[in-house]
Amino acid sequence: MAGWFRKKDLILCVVLLVAGIICWLVMRLVLPTGNTADVYIDDKLVQTIDMTVDDTYEFNTDRGSNTVVVESGKISVGDADCPDKVCVNMGWKSRRGETITCLPHKLVIEIQGGRERDIDVQ
Repeated sequence: MAGWFRKKDLILCVVLLVAGIICWLVMRLVLPTGNTADVYIDDKLVQTIDMTVDDTYEFNTDRGSNTVVVESGKISVGDADCPDKVCVNMGWKSRRGETITCLPHKLVIEIQGGRERDIDVQ
């Protein structure tokens, strides 16, 4: 059984792992920190949150409720009454383009703002 895994297979796995880590690091450094978060329920914008101000927000629908927490320029779902709590376990988000989603409640939080990139070729 040991014959099916060769030295070249191990090298390929290590190269792919290193490439993945490098891509992840580059994306973390390139994405700017956002300063606002748009909250959508049923694909409708219900609130834009200023992420520079620490606060707690409640979003209640007929499907349930979510508590959104803003702290130190980061945002997360602190509590939700959905059965799986995936949105709560998504953790803190702060970079433009990142999202937090609660599928049972149809809630989406999308980070906006941050520095804009200038077009250097016209």
